[in-house]
Amino acid sequence: MMANSPEGSNLPAPELTAASPDSPGGLPTTHQVEIDPTRDGMRLDMAIAALVPGVSRSAAQRLVELGEVRLDGRRRPQGFRVTTGALLEVRIPAPPVRTGLVPQAGGDLDILFEDDVVMAIAKRAGTVVHPGAGHQSGTLVNQLIASGRTFSVIGGEDRPGLVHRLDKDTSGVLLLAKSDQAHATLAMQFKDRTIRKAYLALVLGAQIPDRGVFRSSFGRSPGDRKQFTGRVTSEREAITEYQTVLRSSLCALVVARPRTGRTHQIRVHLAEGGHPIVGDRVYGRAYPRPGSTPQAEAASLRMMERHALHAWGIRFAHPTDGRLIEITAPPPRDFRAILDSIFGDQWQEALSRVPIDG
Repeated sequence: MMANSPEGSNLPAPELTAASPDSPGGLPTTHQVEIDPTRDGMRLDMAIAALVPGVSRSAAQRLVELGEVRLDGRRRPQGFRVTTGALLEVRIPAPPVRTGLVPQAGGDLDILFEDDVVMAIAKRAGTVVHPGAGHQSGTLVNQLIASGRTFSVIGGEDRPGLVHRLDKDTSGVLLLAKSDQAHATLAMQFKDRTIRKAYLALVLGAQIPDRGVFRSSFGRSPGDRKQFTGRVTSEREAITEYQTVLRSSLCALVVARPRTGRTHQIRVHLAEGGHPIVGDRVYGRAYPRPGSTPQAEAASLRMMERHALHAWGIRFAHPTDGRLIEITAPPPRDFRAILDSIFGDQWQEALSRVPIDG
């Protein structure tokens, strides 16, 4: 299971394919769990996603199709309603042998934290996290492979170590798992919403309140399936809390704390709330209108060539011993230059007083 960035949570899990126990990709694993009263009457695929660490609903449906799921020893369809006390058995096939991923250094990894089971890096803006349509090389995954480290493969052979992601043009903290067990534990924390994340966003409009919460349904935009919106009828909820750190004449520096992890969530909520992120050409107005004053500030904001969103900090329970780990990533050069131009030294001092989980 991988959580998406809240500017963009849950990516569809890669398709799972059956493998023999002696597969060189590793051994399959089996999970057995009894259905508890809170899951009584739940669909089988939803029960699997809720009870088996690291398995999303789409992956659960694929496992049912492959015949890897038994309920009280019998195969059942994905829509079958489970009952209290039933024994759920889910076999996770061994990951396939990694093929087709080319090691590409592409610059040194900016490591913020690392031990035997977890690593956190500062992702650079402009870097695609994993291979996909139009990006088969030059991704962060290619750099991870080139580093020679071992990462988890629960998320798929093309997404080693990735328990969540960031959009191409979003910079900042990215958490990676170096073992399958660490991956499963972190994935469960994302699912349970116990991991705390904080993003820096430079938004248009100094009138944004000191604090607030955006809460909406969430889904794809009817007019453009590549975009998302909170103005749809959907069972998927999106929640973003925010705190305004500084204001200038035309913009404000905001710390956004997503409580859910929907694709493009922060960008959508801020734009639909009337304060689009500077440089975001997809959602809302990217820059001040022509003729905006002060002219110097408007010119500074137009220097931002990507959306001004940075994954500033993350807090999680260490997968091995449960101790709380907090990691922050300073804004990169392009973001820092805009902040320096508009706020001078104030932004660093103000940010030093802001907690990750405010």
